[in-house]
Amino acid sequence: MRIFLILFTIISSAIASEMVFLVEDSQGGKHVGYSSDFKNYKLLTKGSEWNLYPSISNDGKWLTYVKGQSQKSLGVIVENRGNKVRELWGSRGFILQPKFADNSNLVFFSKQINGKNKIVKIDLEESRKTIRPTIQNGYTVYRANETVYDELGEGYFPVPFETGEKLVYQRNTNKVREIVLYDFNTKKEIVISKGMSPSLSKDELNIAFTMKNAGNWDIYVYNILTKKTIKITSDKNSDFSPNFDHNNNLLYTSDKLEKGVFSIFKQDYSSWSNSSIENEKVVITKTGVSFYAPRTSGISKYKQLQLSKMPGAPRSSFGAIYHKGKTYVVGGHEGAEHTYPPESFTGRVTVFDHTSGKWENLAPRLNPCHGFQLAADGNYIYAFGGFAYEASTSPAWKSLDVVERYNILTNKWEEINTMPRRRSSNLAIQMGKKVYLLGGWNSTPKFENDVDGTFHSEIDVYDISTNTFETLKEKLPSKRRAFSGFAKNGKIYFVGGISEGGSHFALLDEFVEFDPILKVFTQLAPLPFATFAPAAGELKDSAFVFGGMFKLSKWEYEYVRHIYEYDFKLNKWYHTGRYLSESKGFSQVTKWKQNLGILGGHSYDGNSDKPVDTMEVFK
Repeated sequence: MRIFLILFTIISSAIASEMVFLVEDSQGGKHVGYSSDFKNYKLLTKGSEWNLYPSISNDGKWLTYVKGQSQKSLGVIVENRGNKVRELWGSRGFILQPKFADNSNLVFFSKQINGKNKIVKIDLEESRKTIRPTIQNGYTVYRANETVYDELGEGYFPVPFETGEKLVYQRNTNKVREIVLYDFNTKKEIVISKGMSPSLSKDELNIAFTMKNAGNWDIYVYNILTKKTIKITSDKNSDFSPNFDHNNNLLYTSDKLEKGVFSIFKQDYSSWSNSSIENEKVVITKTGVSFYAPRTSGISKYKQLQLSKMPGAPRSSFGAIYHKGKTYVVGGHEGAEHTYPPESFTGRVTVFDHTSGKWENLAPRLNPCHGFQLAADGNYIYAFGGFAYEASTSPAWKSLDVVERYNILTNKWEEINTMPRRRSSNLAIQMGKKVYLLGGWNSTPKFENDVDGTFHSEIDVYDISTNTFETLKEKLPSKRRAFSGFAKNGKIYFVGGISEGGSHFALLDEFVEFDPILKVFTQLAPLPFATFAPAAGELKDSAFVFGGMFKLSKWEYEYVRHIYEYDFKLNKWYHTGRYLSESKGFSQVTKWKQNLGILGGHSYDGNSDKPVDTMEVFK
């Protein structure tokens, strides 16, 4: 059994990412440069060997670059910055532009094979498990199997999406260099433009590249959703090697300060997205020294570790809660998405003891279902409603109106009350002895083949002390289901979801605050993208949204790995440059001391359609 645990130490939302780049001096030295403040720098390599095209992992822990005496003897180096372990991967040759994917488990690069450069991938995680390395000259050497993508043609500058299932790269033909977006699952490609040296934004929505037009090299940005390209630079100097940081600011190199000698420049997102270059700033420069190919991490002060997986069949849309040192996981959906045979609804209950690190099976919930949430008080766990099987209706489903209570001491469930309405895919936000039920729907068909159900705007409040319900006069500003939320400082926050009448795919980007004392709703800064089935929680002065469903086009959707952060002080969202262990939605978030646990969910990774059993924790 393996448990995945991601721990993030939050220092400040203002902390920048780290940057590496190629440094070339007038004597021909080629070294890896590093900067933590985007102003000063130091060299991470020394000696007479070439050290080319460095890249840094999302967490800032790992470096990869190519090293050798000449262009024919270059090897892929993977280096841990913490314990100083240095690994040499594969065979040497003419190798260029290594880049990490899958939270540093994969590395892609360009390698000359039979006179043509090909895109190559090595699975670092799998190779470390199965291949016995040797030690040579202070390096751990892995003669790992290389996956060569002949179908991509002659390729350079591979930039994988975080899953490793899509790739942006430069393809060279006899006539032109072009920027190509390729999907390994569908085998489909999009030729974006002529150009070279592409990069991908951390949110995976923008591709920057260099293109020569009218005799001049400039930077361009292509948006994957709008399919529009804008020109970023327009002076008469040579502008190369673009790269995005986690805030979508654009870094690139130019010789505008010293002809033929390159410095690193930056344009803020607000500048380049408006096709304005007035805010261009110099970042790293030194007379007579050239700086090339800047690459940045995510917010590197987040620290990641991995612990255990949830036992039994993977599931999504379950109830989960942390209580008295344990995380309880109740019910859920098993099997492929949008299929609801009786066996896909489970009442299975498992509990994880954070002290012992062990899982235990408990008595199952009385009503097998999913799409519900939990509350806890004393020796009891409470479950509210849910989405369940119903053979007598078409479709064969219904929403429940039952409140079930689990006795931790006796390991027994009982039905203790009926809710004011049938409800599933809603929030249950606990504040002290009260549980606020917001949104969701009554999925029970009103007529034959009714898939729309009835969305709820009412807010029902359950009092644990009296086992009674109250319905507030105030209603949600807009109906929704399949959304996420949390409580913070006496207020309720909810984000994303599907709106009423949306045929399951009218996604929302709203982030809303509800004050249960003043009974006031406040619209906060919307998410950078609309989503449903995300996971959300709060720590200190920030909120975080994990994964969710993302809309690519009118009929194309996918789950994502992205971790977005909201700064309550600035009322602003931004991408952290960090990612979950897999793309997923319908995960559940639990609070645990100074951690957020992100459990389970549903994923399409690996061209799949199934729940996952991962437990990730955000500290």
